[in-house]
Amino acid sequence: MNLDQAGLSDWISGWLVRELKLGSAAPDRDATFIAYGMDSVHAMMLVGDLEDLLNRRLPPTLAWDHPTANKLAAHLAQAAPAQASGKSASAGDLLARIDQMTDAEVDALLQEELKQRTPQK
Repeated sequence: MNLDQAGLSDWISGWLVRELKLGSAAPDRDATFIAYGMDSVHAMMLVGDLEDLLNRRLPPTLAWDHPTANKLAAHLAQAAPAQASGKSASAGDLLARIDQMTDAEVDALLQEELKQRTPQK
C-alpha cells in the first residue's frame, strides 16, 4: 500500500466504510468523523489500527485533533516516523489509564479535551 497522503486518505476512508458501516458510498474526505457517527470508541479503534498500519505510537486524541480523513492523512504524511515512535512517560501513563477506564469515562475524557481545544465564541 502507498502510505503517502493520498494512500493514507484512501485507507482512512476504507476504514470508515467498514467500521462505521457506511455501505458502498465513499465518504466525503473533508466531512468530520463525527458527521459519520464516530464516537470515542471508534476514535480509539481508528488510532489503534493506524498504529498497527504505520508501526508507530500515535496520540490517543489523534482523530479529534485531525477530524477529517484528509486532515488526518495530511498530518500523518507530514509527521516524521522517528518523532511519532518515541513514547513519553506521560503518554504511556495515559494509555495505561485509558485501558482501565469504562467507555463512558473515555468518552467524557475526550469530550472534555474537545471542549478545551474548541475556541470559545
